[in-house]
Amino acid sequence: MYFKWEEFPLIPPDEADPANGPAPVIIVGAGPVGLSLALGLARQGVGSVVLEKRRTISTGSRALAMTRRSMQILDQLGVGQAVLDKALTWNEGWTFYDRHMVHHMNIAPPPNEKHGQTNLQQCWMERLLLDEIQKYPDVQVRYGHEVLDVEPYSDRVVLKVQTELGSYEAKARYLVAADGPHGQTRKRLGLAYEGTSYTQQFVINDIICKLPIPAGRRLFFNPPYLPGKAVLMHQAPFDMWRLDFQLLDGQDAEEEMAAEKVHKRIRAHFELMGIQADYELLLTSVYRTNALSLPTYNRGRVLFAGDAAHQVPIFGGRGVNHGYADAHNLAWKLARVVKGTADATLLDTYTLERRGDILDTLDELTRTTLFITTPSPGVALMREAVLSLSIDDGFLANLFDPYASAPYRYSDSPLNATPANDADFSPRGEVGSICPDGVIDSESRLYELFGTGFALLVFVDEPVQAAAQPSWPEADSAVERLQHIIIPVSSEITRLLDARPGTIYLVRPDNRIAGRWRQHNAQALRDALDRLGGATSRSMEAS
Repeated sequence: MYFKWEEFPLIPPDEADPANGPAPVIIVGAGPVGLSLALGLARQGVGSVVLEKRRTISTGSRALAMTRRSMQILDQLGVGQAVLDKALTWNEGWTFYDRHMVHHMNIAPPPNEKHGQTNLQQCWMERLLLDEIQKYPDVQVRYGHEVLDVEPYSDRVVLKVQTELGSYEAKARYLVAADGPHGQTRKRLGLAYEGTSYTQQFVINDIICKLPIPAGRRLFFNPPYLPGKAVLMHQAPFDMWRLDFQLLDGQDAEEEMAAEKVHKRIRAHFELMGIQADYELLLTSVYRTNALSLPTYNRGRVLFAGDAAHQVPIFGGRGVNHGYADAHNLAWKLARVVKGTADATLLDTYTLERRGDILDTLDELTRTTLFITTPSPGVALMREAVLSLSIDDGFLANLFDPYASAPYRYSDSPLNATPANDADFSPRGEVGSICPDGVIDSESRLYELFGTGFALLVFVDEPVQAAAQPSWPEADSAVERLQHIIIPVSSEITRLLDARPGTIYLVRPDNRIAGRWRQHNAQALRDALDRLGGATSRSMEAS
């Protein structure tokens, strides 16, 4: 077995009932998103209580694929190397029509980046995040604690929590729902998803099998044993493979999950690939494609993250990756609000920025989702025509590259201190975009130097000046307390950010570029920091 599941001890209600007032933050859901948020808050100096109705870590591969950006976030949470020690990395994909390969994609990372596509089963992700959380005594994860009711007030949120040993009342200054699409928090607040739910279903199978083929993602259209439908095949660590079979129209999902039908499809798929291999079936589940989002991700003192806030089609591996981005965006903002170093209106930018990213993704994936799921006879006919042409014509390749999209930019965020498009800069390093990583010198990369606060990138002529921090007027000592990263213009980062001697970049705790200037300007920096949520001098300090 590639993972050992154990039941966690149950914290009884009398020990869980708080005696010292509300917790700073309660997080509902101990999946990767909830745990990464708890860890992100802890690194910002804010404790939390995580409530999970399960008594064990989740089963199955589930949220399997992580992007380069998610690995950057996990690095900063302190678990990146532990993930890499167990994970499988890949950068290729193949698309087949009937027995023909019609497309090959290569999504290798650019030379300046450390990470590529990374696969690791969700159970292992939860375990590694939990291991890191143990270093922070102000975080408590309670398994076997199910939230039955949520009552928000102007100054707190009150929850009714049920355990096997009885119920209790929990209070928090803020509540974050990371309890998935079926969680009680959303329902109790009367919030409904907006968007499209597709009727097409996939039966997902985790198998253990040694196969003599390279790692990567394989997509099969119209295989002979499943005419008109699609199959996805993905490799995970520990000799695990995941096979997702689209159901034929009218097939009953429960019937198709029966062992004899599952094994029949797997054997037929191996026969199509010309493979003879023994395998062990570990888990079978069913998945329905949804493209949904809540109208808001913050309602008073209640916030939503991950699948509790939005549901993204699995095509392109965006689901949990958006969840990690939610947690990374929210952690620094919520921490500053809880500590009183920023106004609560800062949390409004969480919805604006993250929901904008989600809606952009849903719009982008609509074409891919329609193409793969064929929800109507007309779409199915169009797909057959496209795939037939693709056997000999490669100009349709963009239909098969859902992994290759550029990261979303917060170009219109009210937190941006300078215009996203500045005539004095090239499009590289646009305000609102994710700061690129890259080598600074033989000993360090940029992302290895980021702390948990705001960072100021200062570009200087030559390495001899790298030790000299700019001299700010004494009245601007708060600006001095920013984390300064001195970068010689000979560095790779200089090209990536279109910098020159004297250029400065202000980078947010979630690695988004907040502003850029061609010369040092302490007042402009102070105005920028004030713009970042009504920050006081305390919130300007780098951790």
